[in-house]
Order: sequence, then structure tokens, then C-alpha cells
Amino acid sequence: ELSESSILYEERQVSSNRVWQAEDLLVVPLVSGDNTLLGFLTPDAPLDGLRPTYETLSFLELFANQAAVVIEGARLYEEAQRNSEERAALIEIGRVLSAPEALRDLDTVYQTIYEQVKRVMPADAFFVIRYLHQKDALMIDYFIDEEVSYPPFEFRHFPANMKKLLFEKRQGYMFSSEQEYAHFLDEEAPEIDGNLFGSMRPSQSFLFVPIHYGETPIGLLSAQSYQPGAYTRRHLEMLKEISIQAGIAITNARLNSELRDALKQAQESDQLKNHFLMTASHELRTPLTAIQGYLELLGAFGELVDEEAKLRFLTNARRACEELVLLLGNVMDTSRVDQDGVSLNLGPVKVINTVQLILEILEPTTTREKRPVEVRIPDDLCVWVDDLRLRQILLNLVGNALKYTPAFSKIEITAKGVDGDTLNERPLSPHNHLLDMPCDQFVIIAVKDWGPGIGAQDQGRLFTKFMRLDSALNSIQRGAGLGLYLCRQLTETMGGRIWIESQGIPGEGSTFVIALPRYTDKD
Repeated sequence: ELSESSILYEERQVSSNRVWQAEDLLVVPLVSGDNTLLGFLTPDAPLDGLRPTYETLSFLELFANQAAVVIEGARLYEEAQRNSEERAALIEIGRVLSAPEALRDLDTVYQTIYEQVKRVMPADAFFVIRYLHQKDALMIDYFIDEEVSYPPFEFRHFPANMKKLLFEKRQGYMFSSEQEYAHFLDEEAPEIDGNLFGSMRPSQSFLFVPIHYGETPIGLLSAQSYQPGAYTRRHLEMLKEISIQAGIAITNARLNSELRDALKQAQESDQLKNHFLMTASHELRTPLTAIQGYLELLGAFGELVDEEAKLRFLTNARRACEELVLLLGNVMDTSRVDQDGVSLNLGPVKVINTVQLILEILEPTTTREKRPVEVRIPDDLCVWVDDLRLRQILLNLVGNALKYTPAFSKIEITAKGVDGDTLNERPLSPHNHLLDMPCDQFVIIAVKDWGPGIGAQDQGRLFTKFMRLDSALNSIQRGAGLGLYLCRQLTETMGGRIWIESQGIPGEGSTFVIALPRYTDKD
């Protein structure tokens, strides 16, 4: 026990023995002004070999009290300096996050957070991780390791227990060794080959703090060190404060991005609307003008015109009416697809029968222009579709092939059955990708022409609404730019896909391909 003078001085059994013994121990406590024990002063054996007198002990106690004042002052100074550094770091992060640029440039925000974290704690490696709820994956938005920055990447395969870092403790986690982190992950090693990043060195100390917006976890902040035991509870609390600001910054940037995207879409929609109104007024006026002209000719000069000319006038007026009906039909069908979807009456349909019906409808055009049409389709090949919608798709595709290719050039229509693997092996342009299909047996129907072809830069725009290529705007052929958009919508609604294959070389033409679910007797 410490005596009233705070000096432990154990007398030996022989009180007359004043010689310092090896078993003797002198302990002088260092106590702060608020009676907090700071440490001990333990002098070694006296130079004269004698036990110290009570006067010496009083001197040591006085020295210890003065030393305690100095130590406490140094501790308070370091504490104040550390508080100042932490406050300055938070202020700097807040300044950057409040700048307008933070809404558009998250990388600068992340870099600032890292630099300020490094001011107040060890940070050999630093991560900003965003949780992708729909994919159940982690997106490493920002990663720096030993002052080397790495590009963002998606991290899909991670230990199941890593979700605890996001969802279980809002105050975060601290691991003082590689083994402690491994035990948390319930793995033999926390860093397997597939999970090592950057310098490929396994970290020894870890801090993980979830980033929340309200009650929703949106990601993680992680500071890591290659030295064991590098972090304290104070470091964890500091990183937690930073994570609150990071959550606000990430959410604000996301909302700003969504707002800018919505504004861009609204502006594009407005431009498309204006373009459509201009195009529609021009395209609808042309057949109406033709109809009006032929009717006026018949009304004014009907008695003077022979029967053959009358028949020609009426035939041309009827074709103009049919063209007008087709244009308006595409507009109305597009509106139905966009607003309410399209109702389907699915069933087995023979491809050859539908193609023959389309060719009968287009026979006046193919005969007049002397357009050979080659058909290679097995008689028993069937698809599971809506017959009316398939006719609508093929009428648009074959009609386009006739309209936008030179007179006398050939049109080829083919179809064959394929499996899913074969379908995915077809060479597609960079703009056209097959999505996941609902079955594994398909029929691909291809309409090929030998026209000017379509370049890769235009292929990605073909199937969008109101789209007509620059080369078609000044042509004599009319259209509202809705045909291919409607084809895509109808094809995908029936569980299929549509794309184009073309090198953009004049004379080699283009091939429009649709893939639809196949029907067999087994189905």
C-alpha cells in the first residue's frame, strides 16, 4: 500500500539494516492535479548503497509532483493539438463537400477525405465502397494504396460476413490484427488471392465504418494499415464523423446526377417532340397532297380523261391512302406500346405463311419495281408469337428494304432454328447486344438487302423513337421514324430481340434480324 507520503518503503525485518538490498523497491507515483494516476517514478539503487532517508524520499516526492505537472501539461497539449487537427480535418472536408463542384466531381471529394483522414490516423490504404442493392455487390468507388490510386471496380464475390460491416453496427468495426479480421470473416485468411488489391499486401489493422443516408446503408469507409494495433477507439469515432459527411456527399451527388439525367431526358423529349411534329406534318402532308391532287384532276377533267388514266389516278390515290394509314397506324401503335403496353394473343405461327402474306401485300411494289425476292424458310418452322404483331414487324422490315434500296436490287428473307449458344455467337455490332432471353430455342428471321448499308455510328440510333438517318431525311421515301422503334418494342414484348448486321459498305447492304421463341410439337 502507498503511505500518506505516497512512497512505498518496505522495511526489512532488521530495522537497523540501512544497506540497500536487491529485494528493496522504491515507487513514487506521478499524480495529476485531479488525482489521476499518470505513472510511477522508480529510482534504481542509491549510489552510496544505503537506503534513502525520509528527507530524500520527500525530495523525490516533490520531484515527482513537478514531473507530473510537466507530463500532464504535455499530455494536454498533445490532446489539444490532436483536437485541433481533427477539427481542421472535419472543417476541410465540410468545405469541399459544400462546394458546388462536389455535386459533379466525387473523385475530388474522395481525395480530400483521404488526405484529411491521413492527417489524423494511419492510412496506408483507404477505400470508399458503395453498396449496389440491386446487384448485391460492392462498388469500390475510390481506392488508394501506399499513395497510388486505382480505378473503380465492382467487387461481387466477397465473404458473406462482410455484410455485417454494412448492416449490423452503425458505430463501425476495428480490427487490430490480420488474425482478428480473419476470425470476424470466419475465414482462414482475410485476404485470399482474389481479394487482394493494389500493392497485394495484406493489411494488419482495419477500420470499417458504414456510410448511411438516414437509415439506409449506402456504403463503407475503410482505413487500413500495414502495422498491427495501429488504431484506437478515437480513430474509429473520427472515421464515423467523416462517414456522416461522406453519406451526405454521395447522396447529394447521386440525386444531382439523377436530376441532370432527368433534365437531359426532358430536353431530348422536347427536341424529339418538335422533330416529330415537323416530320409528321411533312410526311402526312405528302400523301394528302397526292390524294387531293388526283381527286381534283378527276373532278375538273374527269370527262376528258380516258378510263386507263382514271384507273391510274384512283390507284395512286388509293396507295397514298394506304401509306397514310400505315403512318398513322405506326403513330397510334407506338403510343399504345409506350403508355399501356400491347396486348398479345400468343400461339404457334408458321413463319413461311406470315412471310407469304406480307409478300402478297407488297406484290404491287415488287412487281412495279421488278424486285426479285428470294425466300428460304423451312415449311415446318414455327414461332410462339402474336400472328398480327409478327406481320406488322415483317411488313415494316421488308417495306424498309424495298424503300431504301435501289430499284431492281434483290431482297432476301431467310429463317432457321438455333439454340441459345448459337444465337449468342452471332457477330453483333458494338451497339447491339443480346440480353438474357427467356428460352433456349429460337428462330432467327433475317431480311437482307443490297442497298447502301448502315454505318456502325448510326446503328445504335436506329431503333429509337422518331429516328430517321440523315441519308433518309432528303430522300423521296416518307416515314415518321417510328417503324423500327415499334418493331423493337413488339419483338421484345414477345420475348425476342431485334438487331442489325451491316458494315456500312454501299452495295453490301444490311441485314435486319429478329430472334423469336421457337415452337415445336413437343411444346
